[in-house]
Amino acid sequence: MSHGLDSLPVPLATSGDWPGLKKPCHLDFQQFLDSLCISPLSPPSVLEVAQKAYAHAYPPNWSEELDAASGALYFYHRLKDESSWQHPLAEAYQEVLQLVGAAVGQRLRLDQLAIRIEESLTEAQGRAARDLEQWIGPIDGCFEEDEGMTYFYNTLTGCSSWEDPRDVWKYELHVRYDLLVGYLVSQERSLVARRGEQGAVAIPDLTHTLTSLASSMSSVQSVLANSLTPPSRAPAPQYVGDPDDPEASGARWARPRARKGGLPLPPKRTGGAADRALFSMPPHQQRYASDVLQQEPRSPAPSSSAAAKQ
Repeated sequence: MSHGLDSLPVPLATSGDWPGLKKPCHLDFQQFLDSLCISPLSPPSVLEVAQKAYAHAYPPNWSEELDAASGALYFYHRLKDESSWQHPLAEAYQEVLQLVGAAVGQRLRLDQLAIRIEESLTEAQGRAARDLEQWIGPIDGCFEEDEGMTYFYNTLTGCSSWEDPRDVWKYELHVRYDLLVGYLVSQERSLVARRGEQGAVAIPDLTHTLTSLASSMSSVQSVLANSLTPPSRAPAPQYVGDPDDPEASGARWARPRARKGGLPLPPKRTGGAADRALFSMPPHQQRYASDVLQQEPRSPAPSSSAAAKQ
C-alpha cells in the first residue's frame, strides 16, 4: 500500500540546471558543524542531514579558496569579486537543521513532520517572492564593454548586481527542498522498516499534505519567472552619481562595478566577533596559532621610578 511518498513532487531543479558548480574540497566537516552551531553529539538524524548539506555544491558563482599564507579557508563570489568567511548557504542550513533538531526533540509523527516541512518551505518561498519584488531587471548594459550583458537593480538597497537574483533563490529553494523532503523520505522508510519488524506500526496517510506541497513547489517556477519588475514597467530612473558606483548617493539603476576578474583575495579582517573567520584554519594550525599568541611577551609594566616621576 502506498502512503503518499511515491507521489512526491519532482524537485524544483536538478544539478544539471547549474553546470560547473564547485563542490567542497578543503572544507572540514567539523568546522562546518561548528560554524552552524551544531554539536558533533547531536542526534544521528541531525548529523545525517548536516552531512548531506556539507556535500552540497556551492551556489552558482561561489567557490572555496585557501589563503596560501595562513591556510585560512574562505568563500569567493566570481561575479561580485567579493570574498566572505561565511558559507554562502549558512543561514539556510541553520534553519533546516534547527527544524530537524526540533522534530527529533519533539518526536513528531510523520504527518506532523510533513506539515512542519511544508510550512518551512512555504515560508521560504514567500521570503523569496518578497525579496524578488524589490528587483528591476534584466537591464541591458549601457557601455560598450557590456555588450550582451545584463544586470539587476534592487530598489530597496540601491545596489546593482550582475547576478540574476532569481538564480540565487532558485538554488537555495532547491537545496532546502532536497534536504527537508529527503529527511521526510528517510523517516518514512524507517517507519516502514519498523513496521516490517514489529508488524503493528501505523503509517499515516500523507496524500493531502503531499498534494499541498506539490502545488506549492510547482508555483515556485511562476514566482521566479514573474517576480522581477521589467525595466519597461519600472518608474523612470533618476540617475545621480558615478555609473561605476552602485552605491552612489541617489543612484537609480546604477550599473554594477566592472568585473575585474582579479585574484580571489581573502576578506578583510576586522577583528570583530561577528566577522571572524568561521573557517579560519585547519585544527592543527589553530592550535599552533594559539600557542604562538600565548607565548608572545606582554608589554612590561611601568617601573616604580617612572611612576614616581609622573
